[in-house]
Amino acid sequence: MLPFTKYLPHLSVTALIVFLAADYFSPNQKPVLSSSHPEEAKIKEEGSHTEDSQMEGSHKNGDNISQEEREKRMGIFHYNEGNKFYQEEKFSEAIVNYQKALQHHKEFKEALINLSTAYMKKKMFEKAWETLQTGQKQFPKAALIDYNFACYYSLTENLESGLLALQKAVSKGYKQFSQMESDPDLTNLRQSGGYKAWIKKMSPPVKI
Repeated sequence: MLPFTKYLPHLSVTALIVFLAADYFSPNQKPVLSSSHPEEAKIKEEGSHTEDSQMEGSHKNGDNISQEEREKRMGIFHYNEGNKFYQEEKFSEAIVNYQKALQHHKEFKEALINLSTAYMKKKMFEKAWETLQTGQKQFPKAALIDYNFACYYSLTENLESGLLALQKAVSKGYKQFSQMESDPDLTNLRQSGGYKAWIKKMSPPVKI
């Protein structure tokens, strides 16, 4: 599985969000950016921090920000923690942190998508479906939500619905055909005649 291209497309936070979060940490808890993938740099904390540790102390610049902005920054913190746990395959911990990210920042699309992924990794399919339903209502143009629906339906062997979800994702701009052909969560769907007939018509052509 390639989770950070499929389910975690926004493993990182952009430079703008990094800027917003920079003054949230105390001087000896300064975020460190990962440069291994410039477009996927995420906020990393030095050492182990709890939620409370991020709130402690007086921050020269942080005192001037609104409560709404503070909530968004806490959402970013928990989102990055969730991604860290996901990479370590600690999916229960990832779920907790994605949930916290959404509690702080209810419009955090990436956290919601990643939460649905973590639920599927834990085989908590009902929770995954509920999360994706919520996401589809909040972000109707998000192709990755439809892609994750396709994975959900494939894993639960509802292949007709899975193909429809995958086609919808493509219609919204999802073009990572090589991912479709290698994603283990789509194995059941790829074995269906409907998928094989559809993928042959796609451009660019995909080797089956």
